[in-house]
Amino acid sequence: MKPPSGRIETGVTPVEGLKIINLWETRPTLPDAGVDVHGAPARGLPLHTNGHLGADMLHVAAGKQFPVHTHPGDHLLYCLSGEGTMSIAGKTYRIFPGDLYMVDGEVPHAVGAITDHVIVAIGSPHKPVDSPERMTFVDWTGRLVDTPLLATDPVPPPEA
Repeated sequence: MKPPSGRIETGVTPVEGLKIINLWETRPTLPDAGVDVHGAPARGLPLHTNGHLGADMLHVAAGKQFPVHTHPGDHLLYCLSGEGTMSIAGKTYRIFPGDLYMVDGEVPHAVGAITDHVIVAIGSPHKPVDSPERMTFVDWTGRLVDTPLLATDPVPPPEA
């Protein structure tokens, strides 16, 4: 998809404090320009960050999924292409292109891909996609786990 004529060239910083990236132009570069996401079978491409708020493009290959995890803050996820899943509170929802969803900070959740799935993740505080501080692996109750739990795994019973 080509940007409309007269539009500022993407990737250009025309004035201090403004950076423009076209998601449709950036998406094809993700497999080569992206980095491995720490703790998940995905590739991530940093888009914008000011050190507090940031956005990344993530590619999850068909059939792959993130383990159940939390983040240190809230984040928005926008499905750019492909069909995926969002699992939260032990229930899985299907995600389609154009869907925008928000996950509150510290809420256990997992993302999966039915087909090759590209999402844009916007979060605060922002952590790089390859940082071990970006995700904490937990069970559905939020307890830390030694072995990452996948959304398709049975939900463990609560501790007595």
